[in-house]
Amino acid sequence: MANEAMTRPAPGAAVYAQLAGMVLFWGANWPLMKTALADIGPLTFCTLRFAGAAAVLALLSSVLRFPLLPQRGERWPLAIIGLLQVAGMLDLSAIGLRVVPPGRAAVLAYTMQMWALPLGVLLAGERFTKWRVAGALLTFAGVLVFFNPALLDWSDTQVLLGNGLLLACAVSWALGATLYRRHGRWQTSFWTQTFWMIAVSAVVTAPLALGTEHARPIHWTPALSTVLAFNWLVATGLCYWWWAKSLTAMPASQAGQIACLVPITALLLSAAFLGEPLTAGVLIAVALIGAGIVTTMRA
Repeated sequence: MANEAMTRPAPGAAVYAQLAGMVLFWGANWPLMKTALADIGPLTFCTLRFAGAAAVLALLSSVLRFPLLPQRGERWPLAIIGLLQVAGMLDLSAIGLRVVPPGRAAVLAYTMQMWALPLGVLLAGERFTKWRVAGALLTFAGVLVFFNPALLDWSDTQVLLGNGLLLACAVSWALGATLYRRHGRWQTSFWTQTFWMIAVSAVVTAPLALGTEHARPIHWTPALSTVLAFNWLVATGLCYWWWAKSLTAMPASQAGQIACLVPITALLLSAAFLGEPLTAGVLIAVALIGAGIVTTMRA
């Protein structure tokens, strides 16, 4: 691995530009989704999001030359991981996003690294290290600040539930990531894995949406159509392509540190365009969680 790192060429300006675009688009997607959820149920939105993204990736498969089916023996593991990392994470976050401001929602979702530490020790045989523990403690301190009575109305059941669902989405994401690492080396290509996880998530989320939101009409506004198209073409197809290209040019840990800017971007854009308040308490919580995420990634 050391020789590989020494021979890897330094990332060019184009790679950093692509990562910057990915951070901007993924960050912007949180306030955009918040806007779209005024016209559609959260699970129905996720179903359409997954189905459209899977269709885009299926079309790209002929260009990028990847199969749609994973290797035999890896289909069920990838399906389970996809249900945790994609369906569980995004379904829960969409439901929580209905009552939680998008900047706060994104920051809570990205506490995944904190939950990944104990899960990795329990399920994947990983060890506690001082830097990973320090990162988890910083993140946990930020969560405590976020949940203090000055920033959260503890008498509002819906707000408490929404924030709880966003923490649950982070746990689901962390569990999926832990199981993914536990498996070890995968034979299925990155693009096939991505398509398979999204397609399985669409198949499972669709009946849940039908069962719980069948009485809720969809208001096909230009805003909703634009957000869905953005999720299909940009937030999924383009951004995942940029992410894959960045991983060929730099270590995953370095790219991951840059991706940690996504919730900060979401918070700033939500404050600028949706009026989400940036109080001292919010900024302290974000600073602690951001420091925790970066510390964990560096470890």
